[in-house]
Amino acid sequence: MVNLSKIQIDDKKLVKVYQLMFEILNEADDKDDFLGIIKDILSPPEQLMVAKRIAIIYLLLKGVDHTTIAKYLKSSRATVAKFSLLFYDKESKLIGIIGALLNQEKISNFFEDLFADIFISPGLKIGHWQMHWDHKRRQREREMVDT
Repeated sequence: MVNLSKIQIDDKKLVKVYQLMFEILNEADDKDDFLGIIKDILSPPEQLMVAKRIAIIYLLLKGVDHTTIAKYLKSSRATVAKFSLLFYDKESKLIGIIGALLNQEKISNFFEDLFADIFISPGLKIGHWQMHWDHKRRQREREMVDT
């Protein structure tokens, strides 16, 4: 649990603090810079908490059931249910971003399957069997995540 002071900050100061936080996070040029900033700002338990929350929301949007999410992320079913209720039929910025990621994932999986069906011809060219089995393995892994 995060220890917060019970003394409230007035709204003007809070806006300035959020603006400062935005400016700092916005300075990250790539993933490594962003992770470095996050590691400097958040403690390891806080990093894990934020990552798990985002993962719970992502898996809920994919349609994974609560028990599976709780087991997979080693969190309580109550936590999963809380986020399910918080984001049920709600269009927030986070939901929009995760929805766009899911759409990109579906499109990229479609094209990967299409090109694999067109270009991988096991038996005709040497080495295509390995590519064929690698593609089938990736498809099975995707199906396991989707269910």
